[in-house]
Amino acid sequence: MKKLLLSTTLLAGLFSMQSHADYVSPSASVSSQAAQYSVMDINSLIKSAKAGQPGAQFYLATKYQYGKDVAKDDRQAFAWYKAAADQGLAVAQLNVGRMLADGIGTKKDEVLARRYLEKAASRGDNRASFNLAMMDEKKKNYMSAYQWYELSTRDGMLDNKVITLSEGKKTALAANLTQDQIRQARDRADKWIQGL
Repeated sequence: MKKLLLSTTLLAGLFSMQSHADYVSPSASVSSQAAQYSVMDINSLIKSAKAGQPGAQFYLATKYQYGKDVAKDDRQAFAWYKAAADQGLAVAQLNVGRMLADGIGTKKDEVLARRYLEKAASRGDNRASFNLAMMDEKKKNYMSAYQWYELSTRDGMLDNKVITLSEGKKTALAANLTQDQIRQARDRADKWIQGL
């Protein structure tokens, strides 16, 4: 796996039974470098975000998304998540992908959403792989969905709730696939990982 940038242990995220995994917030463990942004006053946080610090951009985005210390503003949240995502922060890439897929704070764009989710998945975020699988399953592209669920159970920055959900989804999808299709989906998952 590619090295995780800015120790993307900024993971959190409970999963709902909606079409995607929940948005990631900074409530779980964070790297010591990024932890400073969680306790920063809003003016200092804005200054750090404008200075290009991806961790600050991520935390500022969450404040706008949830209306904490600032007025709730999904457009600002999207803009700051995107700034952090474009610097390689996987957790921000996950949220940008979700917002693009759902049309929150920006125009709905599934193609671009997939690109951001794939970037996060390539950095080992299995929540991104889970979201890609859900998108494919919704379109009845079961073999591709199986591939992404398979990837979401593998090494990387793993959320155990995702692994459990993915295992159940793979079992359910297997009823719609032949053994050869399942093998092909697993082979495609292997090739995707090897291409990183």
